[in-house]
Amino acid sequence: MHDILHISTGKLKQVVNLNDRLQVMIRKAKMQEGLCSVFVTHTTAAVTTGEIGEGTERDFLQVVEELIPRIEFRHAHDPSHAWSHMASSILGPSITIPVSEGKLVLGTWQSVMLVELDGPRERDVHVTLLPS
Repeated sequence: MHDILHISTGKLKQVVNLNDRLQVMIRKAKMQEGLCSVFVTHTTAAVTTGEIGEGTERDFLQVVEELIPRIEFRHAHDPSHAWSHMASSILGPSITIPVSEGKLVLGTWQSVMLVELDGPRERDVHVTLLPS
């Protein structure tokens, strides 16, 4: 099964928790065991896992900002958001999460995160469920 999540972000840089949306898709598909593949089709957004809550998403965004230096970008289209392209490439556009007993297999504090790096925007996140 393949579907698309349409996500509206509201900030320049933002972390969006996808856990509940993905879990609804798994439930609707009646999938008990398999894989959930998540892919964002934008070059200034990323998908990863991490902790959300108590300010950890802001900490995450600050670390990403500090990892990538502000250089004189040569991005011809719009140098002002070239940093966002670099950050999304480093973080990556996709992840695959196991599904067991109808639920995403995640750690206690782990969430699937859409990372907005050049918002606010409309983002499409492609989700493919692969039952085993």
